[in-house]
Amino acid sequence: MQLHCTRPGCSRPVNFHPDLKDSIQTASQLFCTNCGMPLILRGRYLPQRLLGQGGFGTAYYACDRDTPTLRPCVVKLFQPSAQLNQQQLQIAQKLFAREAEVLERLGNQHPQIPDLYAYFPIVVKSPSSGNDEEYFYLVQEFIDGEDLEQILERRGSLPEGAVKATLISTLKVLEFVHSNGAIHRDIKPSNIMKTVDNQLYLLDFGAVKQVTGATSSTRSTGIYTTGYAPPEQVTGGQVFPASDLYSLAVTCIVLLTGKETAELFDSYSNQWLWQKHVTLKDKNLALVLDKLLSTSPKDRYSRAQEALTVLIPKTPQPKPPSPPPATTIPPTPISNAATLPPAKPRALRPQWMLGIALLVVLTTGGGWWIRQKRLLDTSQLSAISSAAKFTDIDVPTGQFTYGGSTTWASIRGAIDPKIEQALPGLQLLYKEPVNQAPGSSIGIQMLIDGELDFAQTSRPLTQAEKQQARQQGITLQEIPVAIEGVAVVLHTELPLTNLSQTNLRDIYIGRVNNWQQLDGPDLPIMPISRDDTGGTVMFFRQSVLDGEALAPNIQRSNSTTEALRLTADTPGAVYFASAPEVIGQCTVKPISIDQQPSYQPPYIDLGNCPNQRNQPNLQGFASGDYPLTRQIYIVANTAAPIGRLYAELLLSAEGQTALNEIGFAQLR
Repeated sequence: MQLHCTRPGCSRPVNFHPDLKDSIQTASQLFCTNCGMPLILRGRYLPQRLLGQGGFGTAYYACDRDTPTLRPCVVKLFQPSAQLNQQQLQIAQKLFAREAEVLERLGNQHPQIPDLYAYFPIVVKSPSSGNDEEYFYLVQEFIDGEDLEQILERRGSLPEGAVKATLISTLKVLEFVHSNGAIHRDIKPSNIMKTVDNQLYLLDFGAVKQVTGATSSTRSTGIYTTGYAPPEQVTGGQVFPASDLYSLAVTCIVLLTGKETAELFDSYSNQWLWQKHVTLKDKNLALVLDKLLSTSPKDRYSRAQEALTVLIPKTPQPKPPSPPPATTIPPTPISNAATLPPAKPRALRPQWMLGIALLVVLTTGGGWWIRQKRLLDTSQLSAISSAAKFTDIDVPTGQFTYGGSTTWASIRGAIDPKIEQALPGLQLLYKEPVNQAPGSSIGIQMLIDGELDFAQTSRPLTQAEKQQARQQGITLQEIPVAIEGVAVVLHTELPLTNLSQTNLRDIYIGRVNNWQQLDGPDLPIMPISRDDTGGTVMFFRQSVLDGEALAPNIQRSNSTTEALRLTADTPGAVYFASAPEVIGQCTVKPISIDQQPSYQPPYIDLGNCPNQRNQPNLQGFASGDYPLTRQIYIVANTAAPIGRLYAELLLSAEGQTALNEIGFAQLR
């Protein structure tokens, strides 16, 4: 096991302890072999790798040995710049302490703010002078993902739809932060983290300032990020919630253009000239950004909610359509984006009704769970044209909405921006369902109800869905676009490396409830699953459980991120999900099924993560050797060609290569 010394300036900070895993719970203390710094902080936190440095802190990936799971965490060391004067140093130290206070108060209340685990000082002797040295540490939740600065470096710029989604998500977090009496004061791309399922987190609350009094403002401390800070913060004047909104708007125009802030701001006219570099189709988005970039905070929106109201206008409810005639309805051409009618709202269906519908589908002939060889049949593609590049496909311009399976999260985050960049007139907008978790079944229902232009699913259509669509005068078409594996992951300390499908079945129908029954440790099994309406769960039930229902003891999770946290934090946990979502995670262990690995051999020990990560076994998925393999689909309304054209984009040579790069095996 590798431990990292946290003393600033240590010339050989990496310490190797190959046998530490066996004694990690009992070792009283370990010391850096180079400088003598304690390696086990406060008797429980073990820094393992350097994550990064910035502002006035250094961050380390660490584990907590006082938790049964050796919970991953981030240890931050207060390490101010040597260039700070004494006054700035004192301010910085107060801000570091305030970050702990804010995380403790806000992190546990909002899912997009990391939780605080600990805050403490350590006093040690200087190796050179022998004098006492005091270091301050903060321990917080580890968020596994990429920050927007890293994503920007990799992609150059982000498309309009992705930036709008980022703006909306971050505004919602800031509305919570501001309504709880705090101002972040350092919004920038590197402080917004994106996880595997496209969840955004707001990080680095070290510059956050408490707001007191009726003015909702405070004096600037002079610690900020040049280019992103508003004028009132730079000049040392008052800062407001609107100051955070200014910094967020700067973040958005940097993401849109890929330019440095100095290239976007004209110091002579004192204006942002970002629209010289990019033209937005969404006029409301441009309006909001311009208003938030106003020099005076009085000219900006005073609250995040005001900007959200403009970005997400309420859709007027249209009159209910007439029932479809009994005769065949001729196809209607797709509406241009400029004349698209408002999406038809639908009454929310109680979960028990969805459950009954799914039970009928699963037990009376949905027919989509035909075994492996037919699942990987590509005869459906014979009518789909082949293209080399995205630009070879004639796609209409306009704004189109889609939604559905969470398996598609990585595709939405990585490939859709490439498509929009190649086809500037096309804008793809992901639409969340209202008051229910996203999934294949929900996406198909939203398509049938007219809320989406096409759906993304991790399973084919059922006969019940086809029939429901026909009753509404709609003909649906399913188009496979890639091959994907469903992976099984365990808590990192479980010694098992393989389970059979029979083992999985026994676990998830409740026949086996202790790992000892499967030649593992004497430990209760905690099986975890997403909601039954998801395509992955339906696939698992038919492929592994032979159509049986999940046992009542299954722990349900609303999202992949939540399920991964639960798996990482629970001894004895097991979870199944889309392989591209979970194989590369640092906090859970992927295993083989029927001796076929879900990961690309050889297995990479999690001690090397995040510098090295396991990758999906694409060869095993493509060949069908890995048993839990399926296709993912676009479900389109045949009267609206955009769904089929989007599938053609993904089935082009460029699209298939892009899918391969993020963990999906090619169909072509």
